[in-house]
Amino acid sequence: MKLKIPYKDKITLGYSLMRSAHFAAQQFSLPFFEFLATGKTGPRKSLEAQHIKRLYSELFQLLKKDSENIARGLYPLDVLKPEKAVRHFMRYPRLLVDGYQISKRREQRNQNDFDPEAQEFLKELPEYYQRNFHFQTGGYLTKDSAELYEHQVEILFSGSADAMRRLIIPLAKEAYPGDGEGLHFLEVAAGTGRLTRFMKLAYPKAKITVLDLSYPYLKKAQDNLKEFERVDFVQGAAESLPFQEGKFDFIYSCFLFHELPLEIRRQVVEESFRVLKAGGHMGFVDSVQKEDAKDLDWALEQFPVDFHEPFYKNYTQNPMEGLMHYRGFSHIKKDQGFFAKAVLGQKPLDH
Repeated sequence: MKLKIPYKDKITLGYSLMRSAHFAAQQFSLPFFEFLATGKTGPRKSLEAQHIKRLYSELFQLLKKDSENIARGLYPLDVLKPEKAVRHFMRYPRLLVDGYQISKRREQRNQNDFDPEAQEFLKELPEYYQRNFHFQTGGYLTKDSAELYEHQVEILFSGSADAMRRLIIPLAKEAYPGDGEGLHFLEVAAGTGRLTRFMKLAYPKAKITVLDLSYPYLKKAQDNLKEFERVDFVQGAAESLPFQEGKFDFIYSCFLFHELPLEIRRQVVEESFRVLKAGGHMGFVDSVQKEDAKDLDWALEQFPVDFHEPFYKNYTQNPMEGLMHYRGFSHIKKDQGFFAKAVLGQKPLDH
């Protein structure tokens, strides 16, 4: 059946497809450097031929939905603004070098490899955070890691990471239509601030507080968001928020929960509930879980094998909606695209 795509969506969809192809091409170059590091060749289970068609179909549907959301005015075309080409391509050789180092750590199953810069921060951080997630150099604890991270994630997901992040915005717009005037948002575990950039474009008059546990990533977020007004930055942990009760209208996160132990996940939901105003909302984007996409079970099982994600299997088996419902969130809504889902719940008005 031929897909009917309105003309006004074709340009944004075409751009997103070209962007996706660009990052996919970069992804296909990495196995050569893995061979140099490990002497091994051949696709991993997650990239076997029988799954390719399904994955690209899901990717296309996500990018199509993203272009439709732009056409509907849920967020502006500016969310697709690319970074400067010179900066992008100058970073790529560094990514190749880092890919070689990542491959060596994967081969050796070494998830505690930290240079002196990263070691300065280790003693201040919880145990679950003291590791090289994805075997990446420096974990989340160096300036170089913060510089490479967003590009690496886009390569991993063939240019779909930004579109997955934006899945939360249409749900937020149902709860908070308009430009955000008079509202105070909080992003927890904000990383380099990529989702807050999109949120600020969708809600230009909202005040947003950005919180992250990593000092280097928080500094990178400050640099990435310097063009926006009414954005504050706080270093802290999502499970122990340094804010008073009932402070925020909306709390959101992106790709956080799958990197936390179950008990910490519960604490993050509890803390979010505490600092929300009555009637406020908690939302997040994260990996799909087993009940969301049973035909992707093979990928959910392989992902923590290929990348150091020690809490991922437990995450896939414990639906986040259940944790939110147990704590008291109501009117829980969900959307889904490619490997991600967005969930939004409301704190009751009588709390």
